[in-house]
Amino acid sequence: MATALTILLALYSLLVGWNLITALLFWFIIVPAAAVYVPGFVSRNRNHWLEAVSGLVVFYGFMVFMIYSHYQSDLFQIMMWSAAINVIITSLIFLLRKPTTTRLRTTAQ
Repeated sequence: MATALTILLALYSLLVGWNLITALLFWFIIVPAAAVYVPGFVSRNRNHWLEAVSGLVVFYGFMVFMIYSHYQSDLFQIMMWSAAINVIITSLIFLLRKPTTTRLRTTAQ
């Protein structure tokens, strides 16, 4: 999960570049969408919550380690706010998502 987000970050930053709008789009739309959908492509597990949240934590930890010297910049602040919000939103999405498997109903006879 963290590897996929890192590849997505590299492609996005090389192709689009960074300004306020693209930073908000990447950190608040693309990262949570990738966190929700990428584990389904990689793993056959049914519950991807742990994979998604741990991937987000590793990815954001790696990002903080790499750009900590810029901690006073606006883009760093956007990234840190998105980390907290994305972990909460991703958890809520997996909590509120209905299971894809159907259960057989048993009737009392």
